[in-house]
Amino acid sequence: MQRKFDLVIFDLDGTLIDNRVAIRQNLNYALELHGFPRLRHEDIDAMIGTPLAEIFEKILPESSRHLAPQLVDAYVRRYLRTSHVGTVILEGVIPTLEQLRGEGFKLAVATTKRNDTVAPLLRKIGLLQYFDLATGRRDGMRNKPNPDMLHYVMKKLNATSQSTTMVGDTPIDIMTAKNARLFVIAVTSSIQLGMTTLEKIRDAKPDIVIGSLRELPDHVRIK
Repeated sequence: MQRKFDLVIFDLDGTLIDNRVAIRQNLNYALELHGFPRLRHEDIDAMIGTPLAEIFEKILPESSRHLAPQLVDAYVRRYLRTSHVGTVILEGVIPTLEQLRGEGFKLAVATTKRNDTVAPLLRKIGLLQYFDLATGRRDGMRNKPNPDMLHYVMKKLNATSQSTTMVGDTPIDIMTAKNARLFVIAVTSSIQLGMTTLEKIRDAKPDIVIGSLRELPDHVRIK
């Protein structure tokens, strides 16, 4: 077996896991704690993948936007305890990660979640062991679609843009990978979760679209 790439970088929410239950519960907890009304699940789902501070800045009244950092802190404190509750590993993820590890690929996670929440969640649900590096947004990193996070991963794992591919599930993942000059593979899992549409994914022009991660190994090998 020959590899097309040395490193595969994965988005997290909607690509590897369905974390909607924890996100909904903790976001509404932070809102209620500060006297704001709860949001509908579908309204929260539509914002998944957006950095947390941006979510709160978007939904708070203009006169209360200065409270966004406090709501972020309330969310994170509770999320660190409850991030695994209701979280589902998506179909095909574990066998695909096991196969890629066995074939010698380096694997990483790059997510807009705050960095200190990423490893605890992956550890609790049994996925951390598959990755050489798992990172969220760190101090000084600009948000997706800026490629700072992908550059950080490639530097840490001694990979080049030519030897790296990214797998994501939303248009912003695709744009982020393109901004890093990476080959980008879009998986349509978040369509079934109600978080995007196939039209939006195609409009972002990924290099390949797959319906399940089970298809991924065939696209990262040299046939």
